[in-house]
Amino acid sequence: MKRSCLRFLALCLISPLPALAQPASKQSETTAKKGIGLAERHGMGEPQLTALKAGWYYNWGSETKLKSSATFVPMIFSLKHVDDRVQGAVVLGYNEPDNEKQSNIAVTDALAGWPQIARKADRIGSPAMAGNPLTKEWLKDFLKTSPKVDFITVHWYKGADAKHFIRDMEAIHAAFGKPIWVTEYAPQTIASSEKEPSKFSQDEVDEFIIEANRWMERTPWVERYAWHDSRVGTSALFDAQGELTLTGKTYASHPQSK
Repeated sequence: MKRSCLRFLALCLISPLPALAQPASKQSETTAKKGIGLAERHGMGEPQLTALKAGWYYNWGSETKLKSSATFVPMIFSLKHVDDRVQGAVVLGYNEPDNEKQSNIAVTDALAGWPQIARKADRIGSPAMAGNPLTKEWLKDFLKTSPKVDFITVHWYKGADAKHFIRDMEAIHAAFGKPIWVTEYAPQTIASSEKEPSKFSQDEVDEFIIEANRWMERTPWVERYAWHDSRVGTSALFDAQGELTLTGKTYASHPQSK
């Protein structure tokens, strides 16, 4: 009996104990909604898409040279590009036609070129406004004739207040009654970031990303979103070497799996 007990104790001492179950840690994930306006012509490419865990991207052009698992969405930037050939089920419309430094198109001219855009894909995104689409008239006037527009494309640069961002998206959705793609958003534009790169603290920007991304992932009528890299300051996703900044790391790591 004693020998049996001793042998049992010896086996217990030399046998490895079963590992205790550890609580699953939350991991960041690639989602179809999260994307990026990628500065492909400035050398950004697949490494940046992978680092951000982006599910889709656009480059302000009608084609891409990248081979990526992320979905490319073409854009018809201006009237000069309405004859461009595109591939894919979705096309983004004119980029900031209300901005003289961007596509700068009168509503009547934009409408004249729109049928060519509408034939290029199954789903067409509205022209994206530089100004507030609710208080300015360009988009309202454009939509009066009911051109083919399947979702409203939004640009937003109004600080690091996620609640303000959410209120604005809800107001735009209520006004136009269509899904939304937020194709540019950040606390600051490139110009603002160059003037005041530290206007918003890293903590403020991180919290904005976490709250805004969480809300957009949970909101069915927000179909896609894409941060706009300001290149400098706390709204920048990448440093000069193309590596993730602290803001880029936060964007890459949110949303998180449940």
